Amino acid sequence: MSLHLDSTDKKILRYLLRDARMKITDIATSVGMTSAAIHQRMTKIKKGGVIDGYSIQLNERKLGYHTCAFVGIILDQNCLYHEVAAELDTIDQVVEAHCTTGAYGIFIKLRARSNEHLMEILSGPIQNIKGVLRTETFISLDESIQRPIPI
Repeated sequence: MSLHLDSTDKKILRYLLRDARMKITDIATSVGMTSAAIHQRMTKIKKGGVIDGYSIQLNERKLGYHTCAFVGIILDQNCLYHEVAAELDTIDQVVEAHCTTGAYGIFIKLRARSNEHLMEILSGPIQNIKGVLRTETFISLDESIQRPIPI
């Protein structure tokens, strides 16, 4: 069951998407409501499961991760998805994993310090996972769009 969000709820979410640390009092002032009313709405939104959590966005390049790659993983057998995904979860550089349709059983996003580091990850931990038949890698040259869905 989906939660009905009115225009005020959506305004609150847009403020939080811009800055998840924004104070309730600042949101209340911007929306023209009391802090208590905003708090009640945020509680309703959280209980409704619309907000999964709060996080920060890191600049991976400043942390030394200069290579972003997407890797299509072709499985020996698609029934091994859960086992392979569990093994991928142990590789710190894998930041996303998706079960997909099409040529790949799993499609992952990973961050590496360099192309050489990427090659080490691919030829070592990933290729050594039981059930991984082969991989196809796409190196991202630039990330031009990164945004949440519109509210």
